[in-house]
Amino acid sequence: MVAETELELPRVLLVDDDPDILIELSEGLASLGLPSLIANTPVEAIDLVQRNEQLQVVVTDLQMPRIDGIELLQKLALMGRKRPLATIIITGHASLDRAVGALRLNAVDFLQKPLLPEEVAQAVRRAFSLVEDSQKASNGAAGSPLTGAEKPVIRPNYLKTLVAARADRDAIFQSDLFSDPAWDMLLDLAMAEASGRPISVTSLCIASGAPTTTALRRIDELREAGLIERRPDPADRRRIIVELTESGRQRMETFVKRQAERLGLPLD
Repeated sequence: MVAETELELPRVLLVDDDPDILIELSEGLASLGLPSLIANTPVEAIDLVQRNEQLQVVVTDLQMPRIDGIELLQKLALMGRKRPLATIIITGHASLDRAVGALRLNAVDFLQKPLLPEEVAQAVRRAFSLVEDSQKASNGAAGSPLTGAEKPVIRPNYLKTLVAARADRDAIFQSDLFSDPAWDMLLDLAMAEASGRPISVTSLCIASGAPTTTALRRIDELREAGLIERRPDPADRRRIIVELTESGRQRMETFVKRQAERLGLPLD
C-alpha cells in the first residue's frame, strides 16, 4: 500500500517554456485538487522525474527550444521507472504527423492551445485511470493479455490517430456539441484491446468525460446493443472489466479498415 505522505505529493508534472502558461495551469489544476510540479525545460523535467518516483503524469508542450516534446517523450520512454508514467502533449501548432508521433510514444492525449485548466484536468484524470489499469495488469490482476490468435487485431496506430482527432475536435470547437460518450467509449475499449490493457467500468466512465450516471447509462445501452460485455475481474471480484464483444470487435475492425482505405492510409 502507498504511504499516506506519498499520496499527498504531486503526481503531475507540467513542462512548458512559457512561465505564464505554467503558472496558469499549475494554479488552475491546484484549484481542481490536482497539485503539480513545474519545469521550464525538458532537461529540468527529466531531473524532476528521476527525483520524484510518485509522478504518474507528465503534461508537456510540444514546441520547445533545443529539446521538443517528442524528444522528451523519447527520453522518458528510455528511463527505467518502477511505476508507469503517462504523458499528455499540449501544443499551439497541432498536426496529424506530430499527433501520431506523440501517440506512438504512448502519449495518452494530444491537446491544442489555448487550454482551460478544466480540459487539462480531465485529461490528467483519464491518464491516472490508465496508469492504475497498467499497474494492475503488470501485477497480474487482470488476467492474461489478449493475443492475436484469440481475437482479431484492431489497428492500434489508426485508432491512436482517431483519439488524436477527438482531442483536436474538442479543442477547436470548444463546445458540448459532441458530448455523447458512446463513441468515445468504443474507441477507448478498442485502444485498450489493441494494447492488451484491460479497462474497468470506473476507468471507462472517467475516460468518457461524461457524468458518471450518463456514462453508466451508455454502458448499459452498448451492452444491450451487443457491442460490449462486462465481466468480474478474476483477481478482484469487486472490479468489473469492460471489453468489446465479438460483434463489437468485428465492427470496429471494419470501421478502421474502411476509413483507412478512404484516406489512403496504410494499416499496421
